[in-house]
Amino acid sequence: MVGGSAGAWRIGLVCGAILLAAGCADPARERFERAEKELHSQKMEAALADYRYIARDHPQSRYAPAALLRQGDLYGGYYRNFPAALEAYESLVYNYPRASEAPRALLRTAEIHLLQYLDPSSAAADLERIRKEFPRFEGEDEALFLLARAHGAAGEDERQAAVISELTERFPKSNRAAEGRWMLAYALLGQRRYADADREFRKLLYLSTDRESTVQARWGMAQSLEGMGDIQGAIDQYEALQGDEGDAAHVAEKIERLKDRLRKP
Repeated sequence: MVGGSAGAWRIGLVCGAILLAAGCADPARERFERAEKELHSQKMEAALADYRYIARDHPQSRYAPAALLRQGDLYGGYYRNFPAALEAYESLVYNYPRASEAPRALLRTAEIHLLQYLDPSSAAADLERIRKEFPRFEGEDEALFLLARAHGAAGEDERQAAVISELTERFPKSNRAAEGRWMLAYALLGQRRYADADREFRKLLYLSTDRESTVQARWGMAQSLEGMGDIQGAIDQYEALQGDEGDAAHVAEKIERLKDRLRKP
């Protein structure tokens, strides 16, 4: 009887351990993994419902900030419901200010403020907060690029130039740095700062590695030189575009018009 009791006791321990393990399963994790699979399968409504459930019913879970970020991305990117997206991002930043997802939520908030609500000052405030509170944010090059766009939209030319300069110096190999150089060149051209624009387009020509960027840089140089009054220099650049620029008739027309200007006393 003693041996039988000992065996039953051991069986009871094993069963208890199994039940305890089942009871300790993380429902937020299970729900998050299910939501990720639903998102991958394009089951957007089901995924959104699961992300909302996690944030609402398991706010202490380590998956809650990620669920809020996914929720905001779905609202903003798929449903185009920007107020709901902002609410999710702001809830994340307010309730989990030190979470690794917080700077990404601020970046998304800035994108909505700038690109959807045309509010560059609010976007700039969000982005400056990233720079101040999350100096090691892995997407800082994106934040700097968006900050440059916000300053440009607000007409803050000097601030825009300073941010682009920082972007290109700190992240020279980033795609955002390359985009920033083009942004600056065209901004200078639009401000009729032709000498500065010409300088930037010449840098871009030097850095160009493909036909498209070479054509784009030469076109910018030609426009800048034309604006500076260097007609022959502009003609030289337009002529260099012949055979490369898609609209050959337009290039030929530009060259002829400028040659007419040179012929006039």
